Amino acid sequence: MSDELPVLWQYSFSNYNEKARWALDFKGIAHRRRSLMPGGPRAMIFSRGAGTVPVLDLDGARIVDSTRIISALEEREAEPGLYPADPEERRRALEIEDYFDEHAGHDMRRVGFSEARQNLGYATDFMTTDQPGIKKALGRAGLRMAFPGVWRYMSARYGFDEASVEGSRTTLIDALDRIEAERAGGDYLVGESFTVADLTAAALLYPLVWPAEFQYPLPDPPRWSFLEGHRDHPALGWISGIWRSHRGSSAAI
Repeated sequence: MSDELPVLWQYSFSNYNEKARWALDFKGIAHRRRSLMPGGPRAMIFSRGAGTVPVLDLDGARIVDSTRIISALEEREAEPGLYPADPEERRRALEIEDYFDEHAGHDMRRVGFSEARQNLGYATDFMTTDQPGIKKALGRAGLRMAFPGVWRYMSARYGFDEASVEGSRTTLIDALDRIEAERAGGDYLVGESFTVADLTAAALLYPLVWPAEFQYPLPDPPRWSFLEGHRDHPALGWISGIWRSHRGSSAAI
């Protein structure tokens, strides 16, 4: 095992990046974080082809994708565990992780960027979360000028057409319903303790509740119009509760 600290390359505001951060912090793994500027040179390098962030440099290996990062962390530090010891519970937890990865996280991003397009000042403030003073100001100005091109790139890559966005709004409500179905009145999605299933759902859907425990200074929360009529959905309270009970403090150095 390398003596060098793991390095997490991240977008501070991103839900998938939060999933990886949370796992590192939950396990108490000391690490360094490098917050990228969207559209910056290194960010574009990581995004080439099918590339993405978060990216974790761990023990001489470079690991891409939040799910692979958690799997590698489980192998490196078995305790405290995010994968249940019981085989059936582990199968369910990984199935639920995959569901929220594929049927919530991308949809949250699609809906969020669609809303952000209507308020460019807010969007640039959100996308420069955790950037220091001058760099934040320059980043906001650069993103504002580059946004038409950024939008075309993101739309082509992730599908930001209105039909897809509307479908994602429906999918997010379905995801809230899935939380309630899985936990069936309990505290957790699988078994009697916090697992990768809970972490994934709470991290990927964090923009729906804008938790105070988020480790970076976000702008004021957006008003999600598609949630009107669902403000009392019990899954929203569950997400907030998981953040309060299990987010913990940063292990970043």
